[in-house]
Amino acid sequence: MPDTKKTFNSISHVYNLINNIISLGKHKKWKKRLVLGHTIKGNVLDIATGTGDIIFLIEEYWKESALYATDPSNKMLDLAIKKNVKKNVIFSENYCEDLHFDNNFFDFVTISFGIRNTKSINNALTECKRVMKKGATLKIMEFSKSENIFLSLLTTTYLFLIIPFIGLLFGKFKEYYYLSSSISNFYTPKQFEEILLDSGFRIKEIDTFNLGLVTIYTATKP
Repeated sequence: MPDTKKTFNSISHVYNLINNIISLGKHKKWKKRLVLGHTIKGNVLDIATGTGDIIFLIEEYWKESALYATDPSNKMLDLAIKKNVKKNVIFSENYCEDLHFDNNFFDFVTISFGIRNTKSINNALTECKRVMKKGATLKIMEFSKSENIFLSLLTTTYLFLIIPFIGLLFGKFKEYYYLSSSISNFYTPKQFEEILLDSGFRIKEIDTFNLGLVTIYTATKP
């Protein structure tokens, strides 16, 4: 796996633009779906925050929250910090596998399109559980591998022809080929549900949409 910090630092200046292009603008609706699906309050952490889309949506819709956000990419964080005009969000530079927070601190944790890029998904989930209070909620939104052969063929074509080509137009072919590979190699919803269960979480809800290609997993710490 490439160094994710180096990869995202490299694409930080075109990240939001290319996201809009390759998702046809749909990623904004997906993120709102994550934020509005359940009540969010208390100490809230957004992991792999990127340029801060999720944490700023939480700030907009859920006022009774203390907001924290973290990402390994300092250049992505720089862009998020520039958007932090209300100064309500505390940003920090952390890998998901090494969160610099106390045990049992957070009431709500979110990860949007970031869990697949961790160095170790199991270690990342263990660390998430460590910083969560008992009964706290974890919401993960991620791309899903389809079990439908026809849809899988269409998705593979898009991932390995269209997305890297768009990356090439911005001089970022290698980076977007890696991101396409990370999507292609991720799990089906059922497989990732088993990983969450094996990590000690209880599944509250699994919401799959966009032709089954995006899933929001809602889990709690027992």
